[in-house]
Amino acid sequence: MSRWRKALQQWITRRAPRAPSVTLSQNRIYLLPTRFGLLLFGVAVLVWIGALNYAVSLAYVLSFWIIALLLLSVFMAYRQLAGLALRAEAAGAVFAGERADFVLHLVWPQAEAGRLRLGWQDGGERERWQDDGRVLLALAAPRRGQLAMPPLQVWSEAPLGLIRAFAPLRLAASVWVYPQPLPDARAAMAAGGEDAPLLQRRDGDEFAGLAAWQPAQGMHRIAWRVYARSQVLAAREFVSLLPQGQQWQLDWSDYPPAMAVEERLSRLCWRLLQAQQAGATVVLNLPQQQLLLADGAITPGLLALAQFGVRDAS
Repeated sequence: MSRWRKALQQWITRRAPRAPSVTLSQNRIYLLPTRFGLLLFGVAVLVWIGALNYAVSLAYVLSFWIIALLLLSVFMAYRQLAGLALRAEAAGAVFAGERADFVLHLVWPQAEAGRLRLGWQDGGERERWQDDGRVLLALAAPRRGQLAMPPLQVWSEAPLGLIRAFAPLRLAASVWVYPQPLPDARAAMAAGGEDAPLLQRRDGDEFAGLAAWQPAQGMHRIAWRVYARSQVLAAREFVSLLPQGQQWQLDWSDYPPAMAVEERLSRLCWRLLQAQQAGATVVLNLPQQQLLLADGAITPGLLALAQFGVRDAS
């Protein structure tokens, strides 16, 4: 795509309001010649100039026939998009690092569907058509939070490839992105059979592993053997365990204060997934929020982690 055409499309997109559904009409559809269309128009001009110089009637006919074909292509390309209604449907949540599928439902005004393409305005992923007439557009979700649907474009060069009809769109749709699960030693013992013990919280009697030492933990928590070998201050961590089927307590304060927010959320997310597999009831304690998640129904908890400190993208 040329630079000027890309700048034109961005300017047009900024003028389009964000809405959950859009019906394409003449004030939303734009028409530009393709490279082949420009080349054919140049041929028509040269043929017409030659007809003027040499007074060849057949050259006039050829020139006017090419111009008529271009004008007909304008109408036929416009017809591919005219009256098309697009509606964004709700998309399922994903984890950070996965690809989110935005769902579009297309309705044509006539019985026969037009020949068109859809894609993000900045390129990348193209559409995947479903049997029920819906269209899926995938988008990478690298970060936790609310991922809004970026500007997209619907276009058609049918049927002759001489004129490109396109319509930049901004649909009001978004998807929540959960934190990327990060394995946590506090739930490493949850795997096993039906009678396997499940981890509940820190400061118990069972050794769970090593973590970065914090001054608030005191000198007695330092693993001196590790320090003697690697000159790294590491703290021994202990946990308390509950039998399977009892309540899990997941606390924001289970982790050192210096731990980054995203890492803390990712570890809590992983522990929530472990609780879902066990079918346990979970009490999730976040700053200024407490959730009771019964029988492995952890979706509200995952949503709370995704929403933590994030503004609405819309």
